[in-house]
Amino acid sequence: MRKVIYDDGGIAIINSDGKLYIRYDVGAHQIKIREDEISEDEANLAMAGTAEATRVLCALQRRLQLSGIDPYVSNV
Repeated sequence: MRKVIYDDGGIAIINSDGKLYIRYDVGAHQIKIREDEISEDEANLAMAGTAEATRVLCALQRRLQLSGIDPYVSNV
């Protein structure tokens, strides 16, 4: 079951059967929503405030790029 456990400033943390996902907008001129799996530590950090959430998203996007995934393309 999917449950939104945090939603603020365009960033949502979702618990789906024990896995945590962050949903966010990666679009510049149009809305492009991505949803990617994150760790519990990253989820807690993202829920701590805007600056921390930005750091989590930057690290996540770097990881996606290194694994060959374009982090600026919607996946939902």
